[in-house]
Amino acid sequence: MAVHRDWLRRRLGVFEMFALIYSDIQSTFYFVLGFLLLYGGQYGFFAVAYSIALMAAIALSYGEMGSRFPEAGGSYLYVKYSFGKTIAYLSVWLLAFDQIIMISYGAIDAAKVLHKIWGVGTSEVIVAAAISTALFVLSLIGIRESANFAKAVAVFDVAIMATVIVVALATYPAAPPSFNWNGVVAANLLFAFSLASRGYTGVDAIGQLAGEAREPLVQVPRATLLVIGTGVFIGLGLTAAAMSALAPEDLHDPALAPVYLAQKVNPALQHLVSASIVLVMTAAALAGYTSFTRLTYILSDEGLMPPFFKKLHKKFRTPHSSLALAYLVSLLFIAPGEVDLILSIYAVGSLINYMLVALALAKAARSGTLYGAFKTPLIGGIPLSALLAIVMVTVGLALTILEKYTYLWIIGVWAAAGALFYAAVAHRSRQTGNRGTSTTTNSR
Repeated sequence: MAVHRDWLRRRLGVFEMFALIYSDIQSTFYFVLGFLLLYGGQYGFFAVAYSIALMAAIALSYGEMGSRFPEAGGSYLYVKYSFGKTIAYLSVWLLAFDQIIMISYGAIDAAKVLHKIWGVGTSEVIVAAAISTALFVLSLIGIRESANFAKAVAVFDVAIMATVIVVALATYPAAPPSFNWNGVVAANLLFAFSLASRGYTGVDAIGQLAGEAREPLVQVPRATLLVIGTGVFIGLGLTAAAMSALAPEDLHDPALAPVYLAQKVNPALQHLVSASIVLVMTAAALAGYTSFTRLTYILSDEGLMPPFFKKLHKKFRTPHSSLALAYLVSLLFIAPGEVDLILSIYAVGSLINYMLVALALAKAARSGTLYGAFKTPLIGGIPLSALLAIVMVTVGLALTILEKYTYLWIIGVWAAAGALFYAAVAHRSRQTGNRGTSTTTNSR
């Protein structure tokens, strides 16, 4: 399968792969951290620890499958290998929805920081829409240095957040697991763990980037472990720092929790942290554009979506149709200017996709047809990573459905649109086949 690569005109090394994944997972965590603390209360640290464990299990599953399929395609290839084209299509169609949502929440959160901390713009909605528009234009023209940009963002963010963590824990020492939040009543523990189930999305980028690596059999496992290690350090460290230095009343806007933490421990860090978050959120929104267009291009190339999704711009040679779709949908979610709706529907599709990838890994391993460079121990013929991911994603989906079932109709509408696309393409293929048969018969 030849996938268009104007987004990345170079073969990636371990750190470049890590950097591109880093913005995805950290942007989600920065976005939800304050909500996890407020709704989890004194149990907030446990919610974050659960979220990180879930991320690690999913990342290991993707690492195992990525080392087996060292080519672009990611989730689609993995699910297709075990369950066929139709289920694979539905799986990545749901994942694609979250990639569009990623554009919206990245733009909104970047706009919040720019507006509240830097005083940029009079309306967060307008600023967020402007960010999404700029990224759409950039993606349309072609992002040749996205890997270098991601590396710079990752290095800057790790350095700044590590500094904040160390200073906060040294200035406001407190004992885990409740730190200085002992006795803080959980506002809604079910919601906290539901949100924690979706607090580290973006790890699916491991699969997408496997086809971009110079030596995928070596670099995919190393990038996977680097992602997990950094996620554990930043996630647990930042949570411990926030619960040590901040009180619930300090979180005026939960989406800006890392900024409030920086303000509290050292005002000089405030603008550095806010700048870092803007960069991470912008990189995540940009990743949403590129990831969505990769998936739609692959699906169209496989004959599972209308062919116009793989048509390239005559001048820029980028898939302008899928970019335009992502842009328009992102504006729909930016328009309300609220994060509550995004928090309610974000990552449900990803969880379903992660479940199918874990099941695909388990099935392939049990059948004895999976041979890769990276493996976790087998239990009953099933990789430990797959078992952990299946159990934890099941819990995450159950919590999400219980807490946010009233919003699932939005995801249902997206799924129905995908089914219509799929049916239209299948109908067209049948018609084309019938015409071909008829022509052959007449010519005879």
